[in-house]
This record gives sequence, C-alpha cells and structure tokens, in this order.
Amino acid sequence: MSDYSIPNNLTRLDRFLRRLYPGLTQGALEKLLRSKKILVDGNPAKSSTRVDSEEQVRILVDLALYTTHAAAPPKREIDVTDKDLKWIESIIIWEDDQLIALNKPQGIAVQGGTGTKRHIDAIMKAYNPEARLVHRIDKDTSGVLVMAKTIPMAQYLSDLFANHGVQKTYRAIVEGSVRPAQGTINLPIGKEMVGNKEKVVVNGPHARPAETQYMLRKKLGNSFAVVDCWPRSGRTHQIRVHLSASGWPIVGDYKYGATEKGLSLHLHAYQISFPLPDSGKMVITAPLSEHMRATMQEFGADPDKLEHS
Repeated sequence: MSDYSIPNNLTRLDRFLRRLYPGLTQGALEKLLRSKKILVDGNPAKSSTRVDSEEQVRILVDLALYTTHAAAPPKREIDVTDKDLKWIESIIIWEDDQLIALNKPQGIAVQGGTGTKRHIDAIMKAYNPEARLVHRIDKDTSGVLVMAKTIPMAQYLSDLFANHGVQKTYRAIVEGSVRPAQGTINLPIGKEMVGNKEKVVVNGPHARPAETQYMLRKKLGNSFAVVDCWPRSGRTHQIRVHLSASGWPIVGDYKYGATEKGLSLHLHAYQISFPLPDSGKMVITAPLSEHMRATMQEFGADPDKLEHS
C-alpha cells in the first residue's frame, strides 16, 4: 500500500497516476478503480476524478505490477542525515512489532510534494523501511501520527481510518469565548474557489455533511480558550472551519479567521484510540506541542494539569 500527496494544482486522477507510473495502461487502471484498489481520501474514485493538494491518493496494490514495462528503482526523495534519524527516533511515543506512533511536530509535512524537501515519510523510511503511512495530519498540525510495520496491520488500520473506526481527539487553542461550553457543530462543508484560491467553506455548492463534537477545557483570560474536539466525519480542515464558523478561530489559523498575528497554528492531534485486530483497545496520547504549552503558560495555565485532568 502506498499513499501520495497531490502537487499544488488540480489534475485528473488518471493523469496523476500515469506520471507516477508511465507504463500503467488505462484498462488496468479502470479495473483497479472498479475493484476499489485506488481511493481518494478513503473513497472510491473514477479515472476522471479531479484531485488537488488537499487530498490523499491511497493505492492498495503495487502499481508497478500493472505497468507495461519493469519499473525503475524509486529515486530517493531526500538525503536523510544521521541527525534526521536521531530526530525521528526522539519523537517516537510508541512502538511494538506491529506499529509505530510519533508525536509529529508542527511545521513538518507527513509526505512529500512540490517544494517539500523534508518530510516524515522519507525520514521514517530511512529509519525503518517497513514503516507504512496509514493516515496523515496537516503540516501545521502537531500530534499523533501512526504508521504500520506490517502489511496486514497497514491494511487493517487503513480500513479503520477509511471507515471512521478510529476515535480522534484534537486539542486547540482558540480565540473568543466558547459558549456553550460543550456541544455539537453540525455544518456541511466543502471546497470552493474563493477568489483565485481554494478554501473549505460552510454551506457551499459542494458542501457535504460534517459533524464535530467539542468541549471547553479551560478559559485563557477573557479572549482565548482551550477546546477539545472529536470529529465524527473526516472532511478536509473540518475542525478549523467548524470552530471558525462558530466564532472561535484557532490561534494562528489565518486562512480561517485568526486575528492574533505572528503565531503558529495551535491545533494538536492529542489522542487516537482504536480496537486491535485480535482483542483489546489501543489508546495513544501525544503530549501537547511546545508552542501550545508556551501559550497556555503565558496565561498562567499549567499544561500538565490539563493533560492529566
């Protein structure tokens, strides 16, 4: 299984895949799409489906086997240094014989793309060639990132993520006064062109149902707050758009209405939980990112007390 990010432009799915695998025939591609071996953001797609940089293409088979000529060995995307390997090891928060979980810092991409010179996937491949991505989080979001170490676990987790079998908890610091203190935001969202840029908006022509549960965890003065969120659907930028539409833009989220200048995005994938294949449940928690801890401390709040409350 492989995951790919789309370069920063809009293109047909078949054209994107043939750039990756020039020998891939249209017939083979159509057959794979019909059998749901190629997914876009976890959903079945057609060869004419238009994909962009916000979406993920997941390939559940080795496309090199479906090309008309032998595939050349893949080129190494980036030069991974010893410093990179020590760094990736330092952010591992769980590892067993089936999976690895990282506490991804804010500001580094999970996958490569146009202009991306350093990313988690390439560094992890150098650290452990068996590691496989099964989901992703945005470059500017910090927190839990899970990778599988075996093909069966990769397939199992990919199916869980695609079918909303993983419970995700995000922690955000937002602007504004959060009222009521807990509730559900149920607003349809979708990607639209706003001016000459693409943006996720509420109630647009391409909006689809989206639901986010939230709870106020702590007020920070009169103008900021710590909020936990549980997305019940998996739309692009869902939490960011839902909080902004409710009047509480995430600190540092200038795309969706933040006003405090000069700050990084304050959104953290705090915890994920999912059933294990045989029995039991896995719960992985990522300590809050340093820039979010610092913001809390500026208001006299103790991040460690919040973590354990």
